[in-house]
Amino acid sequence: MSLKDWINNWVEKRNAKDEAQDRLKKRKAIEKQYAKEHPKQVTPVQPEYEQEFKLTHNGKFELGSDGKLTSKGRSQRLKFRLNIAILSLVVLIVLLYLYFIFL
Repeated sequence: MSLKDWINNWVEKRNAKDEAQDRLKKRKAIEKQYAKEHPKQVTPVQPEYEQEFKLTHNGKFELGSDGKLTSKGRSQRLKFRLNIAILSLVVLIVLLYLYFIFL
């Protein structure tokens, strides 16, 4: 195989990879546009199975009909977790304060 043939073969492979990447980008853009135009209708449901109860923290957070938390449920869960984190930090600060005062 001559150098010219080798270079031509390399260029063809490179072009094929670039075309495949372009097709993939176009497909993802079209799928994203379609998802925006046709949103999935998710209705809130009550958890039925043990896994759903674990996900919703025993029904505290809103579960969608697709088996995932709704956006409202996700925000409620995030607020709950942040409140727990803040409370634990406040308790630690108070304990450290008391420790250093009575040391």
